[in-house]
Amino acid sequence: MILISQKAEHNFVGVHCGIMDQYASMLGKKKSALFLDCRTTKSVPYKLKLKSLKLVLVNTNVKHDLSESAYNNRRAVCEKIANLLNVKSLRDTTEKSLNLIKDQISKSDYSKALYVIRENKRVKEFAKAIKKQNVKLMGVLMYKTHEGLSKNYEVSCEELDFLVETTKSMDFVYGSRMMGGGFGGCTINLVEQQNIDDFKTTTKHKFLETFGKPCTIYDVNISKGTHLIKI
Repeated sequence: MILISQKAEHNFVGVHCGIMDQYASMLGKKKSALFLDCRTTKSVPYKLKLKSLKLVLVNTNVKHDLSESAYNNRRAVCEKIANLLNVKSLRDTTEKSLNLIKDQISKSDYSKALYVIRENKRVKEFAKAIKKQNVKLMGVLMYKTHEGLSKNYEVSCEELDFLVETTKSMDFVYGSRMMGGGFGGCTINLVEQQNIDDFKTTTKHKFLETFGKPCTIYDVNISKGTHLIKI
C-alpha cells in the first residue's frame, strides 16, 4: 500500500516523492521515532524518552505551490550528481568525493548535494542521540538540519526561518526545524513541558506582529500508524 500510494504521487499528482510520509502514516510506532532505510523499506523504532520535553508544531499557514516543482528539481539534481559520482544514490558517497567534482557542477547543485550527504550523517547521529537520551544533542541536530534545508537545499521560506530563529532566544526550547516539503507548512519544536504556554504566547505574538497574520500551534502525540479500531 505504501508503494502504491507513492506511485499515485508520481503518476497522478506529479511529485516524485519518496516513501517517508506514507511509511510513517502506516507503520508508525507509538511514542517512537522510526529510523527508516528507504532502500530496503525496513525501519528500526527508537523509543522517544523526552523526559520533561514535548514536541510542538507551529503552522505558518503558508502554502506555496512552488513546493511540487521544486521537489522534483532537487530530486533530479541529486540523481544527476549521483550519476557523475558513479553511485546509486548520494547515500553511497562522501563529502570528500563530492568535492572532487565541485568544478564540474554549479554552485547551487553542489550546495544541494552537500546538504543531502550531511543530512544522511545527521540522521545516524540523531538515532544515536535518541538511544542515549541526549536531548541536547537532538536539539542541536534539529537546528543544523534546518540551517541546511534553508541555506543549502533552499526549501525553506521567510516565515519558517523566522519561527526557527525566534526559538533561539527561548532557553526552554532545545531544537527547532521545518518539516515536510518546505516553502511553508510547519516547524517542529522540542520544548520544555512547563514552558509550553510561554512558547505558544510568545510565538503567536511575534509571528502576528511580524507578518500580520496568525500562525497555528498544535501539541503532538506520536501515535501508532494506520490500524483497525475495535469498537
